[in-house]
Amino acid sequence: MEGLIDPDWMVAVVPHGGYLVALIIQACNLVQATTKQPEVLYLSTQFIGSSTPGPCTITIQRIKGGKNYSNLVAKLIQGGKENIHCQLIYGILPVAKHPFGPFPASSNYLTLAHPSAMSRRCPLATHPSKCIATSFKRPYTFAKHLYQAIDPYYATMLESQGHGYVSTNPVDLGGGGSVWAAWFQMKNEEDVSSTPLAAFLADVSPELLPEVLAKQRGPMWVPTLGLTLDFKHRSPSQAPGIAPRTFGVFLTSKFLIEGRHDLTCEVWTAPCEIGEGTEQVGWQDRMFCIASATQSALTVPPAANFRKATGGKSNTSKL
Repeated sequence: MEGLIDPDWMVAVVPHGGYLVALIIQACNLVQATTKQPEVLYLSTQFIGSSTPGPCTITIQRIKGGKNYSNLVAKLIQGGKENIHCQLIYGILPVAKHPFGPFPASSNYLTLAHPSAMSRRCPLATHPSKCIATSFKRPYTFAKHLYQAIDPYYATMLESQGHGYVSTNPVDLGGGGSVWAAWFQMKNEEDVSSTPLAAFLADVSPELLPEVLAKQRGPMWVPTLGLTLDFKHRSPSQAPGIAPRTFGVFLTSKFLIEGRHDLTCEVWTAPCEIGEGTEQVGWQDRMFCIASATQSALTVPPAANFRKATGGKSNTSKL
């Protein structure tokens, strides 16, 4: 299947990894559209080489097709070189609806949801109506398509971690790491497909360091090595209390060792668009997780990115 990598979705001069995964999902969705498993449930991706704007080929192979699930392998190829290798599982996603009340088991499958104490609630702290759109600090060419509103609660928490040192005590094990959250809103009015967009947003990560530490080190580029996505719900195109073009992103990072760090991301529905609507009590209980993601990424000087535009070959490794 032939495709085109749009230069509107770049990190400086390199195509955004989440955007490339979204392209792969869209291609696989076309292949699976006429089957009994039309929606992606899970994917695991390895970024083998750097891609460039322009034509690409996406090859898709169905490894297994069963009653409930189909297994696919997809590859993004440019210049005869495999740049991305992706394994996907397809099935049927539940629609994000029924904002209150326990979910009954269906087909012998159990669902944990509000008001169960074991269910996960939306972790974003500040309602989007109380957030203000802010500019991106990174050289994202896709900023023209996307609004960002950082959750001030987590922004303050992150900055507070940049001062001093904390010792572990016996009653407070673990700790450390970085936490960040924001609302993202697509600027266009067209319908948004939640699964490719969730893949894109899961990879739109900030520099998870307090300003006081980031300034000491200078700007960095954060290329993704590997990304896994577990899709939870399909967001309906029209549903009361769910904004069709806005999503919440919650990020945590626990380790940064020799430039390589982990990242866990949750993508949630939003109750309204940024700066609009009114906050209602318990609004977090009405939101649904669209997808969760984990990734391994590098933290390298920005020159590694710009070398791609000054003679670097498109089939060279991100490393």
